[in-house]
Amino acid sequence: MINMIKNSKIDPIYIRNMMTLRYDPRIISNAEKINSNNLLIEQNDPSGIKTEKLLKQAFDTKFGSNTSSKCVSLSSGIDSSLSLAILRDLYPKIKITAICGVFDESNDESKLAKIISEKFHADFKIIKMPSIFETMPEIIWITKKPRWNTYTHIISKEAKKFGSTLISGDGADEIFGGYSFRYSKFLKLHKKNDTWKTKTKNYLECHNRDWVSDQHLIFGKSIKFTWNDIYNYFKKYFSNSLHPLKQVFLADFNGKLMCDFIPTTKSISNYYGTESFSPFLNSNVIKFGNYIPLNQKYQTSIGKGKIILRQIAKRYDIPHIDNKQGFSPSLWSDWEKNGKRLFHSLVMTEKANVYKQKLIDYNWVVSSFEKLSQDGDIRYLNRLISILALEVWYKMVILKEFDKNHKFT
Repeated sequence: MINMIKNSKIDPIYIRNMMTLRYDPRIISNAEKINSNNLLIEQNDPSGIKTEKLLKQAFDTKFGSNTSSKCVSLSSGIDSSLSLAILRDLYPKIKITAICGVFDESNDESKLAKIISEKFHADFKIIKMPSIFETMPEIIWITKKPRWNTYTHIISKEAKKFGSTLISGDGADEIFGGYSFRYSKFLKLHKKNDTWKTKTKNYLECHNRDWVSDQHLIFGKSIKFTWNDIYNYFKKYFSNSLHPLKQVFLADFNGKLMCDFIPTTKSISNYYGTESFSPFLNSNVIKFGNYIPLNQKYQTSIGKGKIILRQIAKRYDIPHIDNKQGFSPSLWSDWEKNGKRLFHSLVMTEKANVYKQKLIDYNWVVSSFEKLSQDGDIRYLNRLISILALEVWYKMVILKEFDKNHKFT
């Protein structure tokens, strides 16, 4: 485990990684990483029968004869809908509460989610999600990281009212091919003789909301930034004999899932005293999922992923949305209503801690704020919000000036 704070000094590599990748590749969950050998073996499951059986076994292994009430974090996508469908199939009499988050001025999945919950006889609860800026102290307090772009802590807090277990579809995207929009982009960029570094650059281009073209100018003098340092984290994923898209799966699984999503979920569960569970993260499901051929995960001709999960969903007659969306805020609207004022107050001053500690370059922030006002580049908005989260993190975790209940005025 990497200690991001040692002897009251912040690890500059940690800040660099968080501000470029949204996670630190050196910090991993207790779950086992996979390597290229895990993806060499292939086992066909075109109808998804074997996969469905393993998902059911995952539930049975976890809960057995436990008939206590359960909660499901339900959007209108395949992953969470399948989790609900299988749970109800195995436990026809238990009380299930499905919770769906809805953001103002954003895509509302609650109408379809309500239909899905009714189909599988679950109580349905809509949560009106608050501003990400309002809840920023809470998620930073829970994870002890400069985070802002996660909303599952709101769902977990609500789930605590209805039971001790919150079930989700976490991991399905990384294992069964849910990021079709990224796969398509990566394959368009890919050329036959690309080196591992070129493939890494293409991969990061598919995650380009996590960084900006002048990323090297963001940081203050305390942080030395070179892209080669970032690229080297991915060398082991793209310097093997796997199909390029399997290399992407390898990087997705070992990167954001293992170093970000799973540890974050664990922190939230520990904080609220709930138990989080996803059948897709069962070790047998992961192992078998790695063996499934690419064309049973993502089909280039139709640009769709999770092919096997779609087959299972058909058998349960689940009316899910076709494309990945999830709980997503209207970031621009929230920024205009709440974020911009807070950013001015905490970051648009040379007295901010991120400048005093030489973590962030003040001139870059000022020029990027002006750029954002002119061209509305979502990538720069993401970076500025990340810097705001870093400043709040410093005040909370390092200086201990306030806690999760702090209300910005």
